[in-house]
Amino acid sequence: MIDVRIVCSHDAVKLAEMLTRLLEAEEHRVRLTYGRQALLELEEAREARDAVLLIWSPDARSQSYMLEWVRNIDPARLVEISRGASDFHPIKRLAAVIDFTNWRGERGARAWKALTERLGAIARSLAPPAPVPAKALMAVGFASMAAVAGALVVRTNNAVEDIATPAPLEEIAATDPASGVGGPLNAIEPASLEDDVIRLRHYPELEPLDATPAIPLAPVADYDAPELRDPTLRERFDGALNTLGLRDNEPS
Repeated sequence: MIDVRIVCSHDAVKLAEMLTRLLEAEEHRVRLTYGRQALLELEEAREARDAVLLIWSPDARSQSYMLEWVRNIDPARLVEISRGASDFHPIKRLAAVIDFTNWRGERGARAWKALTERLGAIARSLAPPAPVPAKALMAVGFASMAAVAGALVVRTNNAVEDIATPAPLEEIAATDPASGVGGPLNAIEPASLEDDVIRLRHYPELEPLDATPAIPLAPVADYDAPELRDPTLRERFDGALNTLGLRDNEPS
């Protein structure tokens, strides 16, 4: 199915409405525009992806807006039908004008079949490309994997052959020591750990330090704890009566 835009003059409106009903019954989406107001939709229709059906009626031949539509629409999207008109504007056409002069609304008529075939051709030309089948994608994927695997095998085999084959200079150095290329290799095994002499570092002997310094200490007087509270009345009497200066729990 494809969208259809019908453009006509006022004398072909009844034919356009009949075509609209029949095309919509076949699940086409139809838009009808007639008269000079059709010029307002021309710019939008140039970028659309639908079929443009022009009805050439007797009055349409002298209308300038019909000529603008036929000049600005891609011929691949254009469908032209004739309704009593004999001469048409000289433009580049991909399909001939379909004669609808004697058509009375029959779907089996030759004119209707020609119209449906033309719409089908336009629908096929505007349809997006069909997606690639899944089987074809899988086949391409397997072919790519096989090509990569083959390239890896060939590269691995070539690498092994290159390593196994000695270079020409290495052959000369191995067979002819007097050639000046390379020379014999003298391998010297390093001494084992048991053969090495362990060297001990001797440090100078120093006198031990005296850890008890002879520093004179100053005499320390007896420590009297400070009074943390005021003496009670009893303690005052005891202090006043204690003329000998005896402390508590001391023998007199």
